[in-house]
Amino acid sequence: MAMRLPWKLVVEWISEGEGCFREIVRVLAEKRTRFQEVLVAELSGLGKSLVIDGKIQSSISDEHWYHEALVHPVMIAHPSPRRVLVLGGGEGATIREVLKHRSVERVVMVDVDRDVVEFAKKYLVEWHQGAFSDQRVELVIGDGRKYVAEASKRGESFDVVILDLVDPTEAGPAARLYTVEFYKLVKELIGDKGVMVTQATSPALTPRVYTVIRNTIARVFRLSIPYVTYVRSYNGLWGFVAGSDTIDPRQLSKEDIEKRIRDRVTQPLRFYDPETHVWLFTLPRPVRELLENIKEYATDNNPVYVPV
Repeated sequence: MAMRLPWKLVVEWISEGEGCFREIVRVLAEKRTRFQEVLVAELSGLGKSLVIDGKIQSSISDEHWYHEALVHPVMIAHPSPRRVLVLGGGEGATIREVLKHRSVERVVMVDVDRDVVEFAKKYLVEWHQGAFSDQRVELVIGDGRKYVAEASKRGESFDVVILDLVDPTEAGPAARLYTVEFYKLVKELIGDKGVMVTQATSPALTPRVYTVIRNTIARVFRLSIPYVTYVRSYNGLWGFVAGSDTIDPRQLSKEDIEKRIRDRVTQPLRFYDPETHVWLFTLPRPVRELLENIKEYATDNNPVYVPV
């Protein structure tokens, strides 16, 4: 019996000849901005989802698996994070998680696309949950790399920098946010006592890109710390890399994490806890071997790109 295909699909190409097809049950909103095509739709199996340029950015069913994994390991590892810089994160869910930390006094969020942010404020309330209105948040519309460079010249500093960026594509805006030169600018902002983290694509779907990002951070920071989570919306394993000269989230005990969550986090967490923290940093053997075998790193003159 032939399978009936739905009339409208999100087709997300993973690599040449390989893709993921998701049925669009209902379109909730769509917009073409200066930079990208943005869609909010109910997708089969995932529910309400944000899709940008044909790639699923997050879904209501599992966005917390991604956003809590991105934010909390480095926030918990820092002794007292007060000033936090977020690049990207247009949905508002990343700053939502940052603001759960009692110590936070200032959050600067920089996103290049004002239309995406305004779109998210209106249609992704479940994601941001009012975070854009928090008095601690300063929203900057502009180029993230330019902001980092200028903030460093002004003598600003941050305890934590979170890079919630789109993947580095050849035609996209983010490739120069995954290079040695950029990470050196980030290091100037956080100094010896701060910590940064970036989303780093998938060690399963784009293994070379993931490893190059780790290697690039290792060229700049004494500690380059890869970790992973599972995100169904992203078709499996997803990767992150933290960088610091002094802060290593792997050194925290379960008791340390439990105490810091109890003392510092003001709202419930749905994904992250001490057991999950340990799991995030327990890399499977194929990922460890991958990280050992690839030696490349990215520069402005030789950036890394995900295949499209």
